[in-house]
Amino acid sequence: MALEPISPSSELDDASPGSMSPIQATEKVDQSNSSLIHDRNIPIQTQKPFRTLSAIGIGYGVTNTAVGIPLILSTTIPMGGSSQVFWGFLLNAAIGLATATTLSELISAIPHPGGQYIWVHKLAPEKYRRVLSYATAMTSWISAIATGSSGNLSVPVNAFGIVTLLHPNFIYQRWMGFLAFQVINIITCFGACFEHVLPKLSKILLLLNVTIVGVIIITLFTMSSTRTTAEDFFKVINISGWPNGVAFIIGLNGPNWCFSCLDVATHLAEEIPSPSTNIPKALIWTIVIATGSGLLVVLAVLVNIGPLDATDYSGVAVFYHITDSKAAAIGLWVPALFLVFASVWSIQTWQSRLGWTISRESGFPLHRHFSKIFPAPFHTPVWSLVGSAVGTALFGCLYLASELAFNSLIATGILLQYLSYSIPTILVIWQGRSNFKHGPFWYPKLGLLANIIMLAWTVMVFIFYCFPSYSHVIPSEMNYTSAVLFLIAIFITSLWYLYARNNYEVVEI
Repeated sequence: MALEPISPSSELDDASPGSMSPIQATEKVDQSNSSLIHDRNIPIQTQKPFRTLSAIGIGYGVTNTAVGIPLILSTTIPMGGSSQVFWGFLLNAAIGLATATTLSELISAIPHPGGQYIWVHKLAPEKYRRVLSYATAMTSWISAIATGSSGNLSVPVNAFGIVTLLHPNFIYQRWMGFLAFQVINIITCFGACFEHVLPKLSKILLLLNVTIVGVIIITLFTMSSTRTTAEDFFKVINISGWPNGVAFIIGLNGPNWCFSCLDVATHLAEEIPSPSTNIPKALIWTIVIATGSGLLVVLAVLVNIGPLDATDYSGVAVFYHITDSKAAAIGLWVPALFLVFASVWSIQTWQSRLGWTISRESGFPLHRHFSKIFPAPFHTPVWSLVGSAVGTALFGCLYLASELAFNSLIATGILLQYLSYSIPTILVIWQGRSNFKHGPFWYPKLGLLANIIMLAWTVMVFIFYCFPSYSHVIPSEMNYTSAVLFLIAIFITSLWYLYARNNYEVVEI
């Protein structure tokens, strides 16, 4: 999928309102609002250190598809075996492309670091504009916090899996994961405070990610003493108790995480030149890299794992099963966990940018602090970083109190992401795509197909991802995602009536 080139003159020539290109129209909106922004004393990010490659590095650093595959095997294989992983990955790659296309069209037309909530404010009827925009803003921010919490916990839980491999009698305690969770949260928050370090580090991590994934693939094929037969590869192994079709859909939750968080690059709109073209490129290339690298890891694992007769499908256990070497399994798993750790750093950037832009619209109490851009050497919204990290830390405290409650809260992260993408997409279709003032990234027919696919997927996952993994439910395995969604809705509604209704005002559209 190629982007249409934009000639420099088309962006600079004067034009009448009726003959303006989409880029000119967008720039005119920016210029017309500059005085409003100045009058409100709203800080604007003047540093633009990101380029397309570094934006891809941030986006793919959060999505982290290839490394995510071993992390989701333990929850995916019981729902359908190897075929569940393989077909689930391919299906989610297609959904990811549809989602990236939808977001690319929106950010190309309305480039703004607020992303979803700004698009909603621009497209919604005036009567419902503020409340819909605020609901979208809070939904996207909470989804980012939930995703960051998931990454924070993934590192220590899987690291203690190494300890279990070496010392089978070791018993993991939740307080161990809690302490590591909070340490990782603090370290990654501090690491995201320096604006000019972010693009350089993101490119380094992208290269490191590709290298580590390549080493994992080569090692698994080289050291494996068995090969999976075609019969075992496509054999459905469903121990969930659900019918195979239902189990397949529920089991898509794991692969779905490997193509999640795609809006990350859209929130860099004030930190990258020509966001109308560079960010769509970053989004599409993120899917291309994710699909290519992820599929190779899927095949490297499934082709070499042999018949599925084990009970532990955690990443390090799978690597050990294939290589028959604890040293090799640990040698592959440690750098993989480092990449998961690095993804948390990227997530800190994502959630802080969302918190920062919402604060610029007076969406939070203490918004005057959260909206500040610190001077050199930071050039970042440090208080917004800290505030978002505090939100993540509170989620970690929930894990210490109840693992079941924490897991249910984390499971809502992906649902909230799709909800925040769907609201502006519905508004575009509602007003008519032919009436939408689009940007340079625009495909009338394919874009509509992408919109429909993403919306249909959103409806389906909101139903099936609320199902428990096993049909014979016991309290310790219950899925309380629907209850958590209800509580989040109450929280957002309460915050709107108690604070935002009288303070929240979007001026940057």
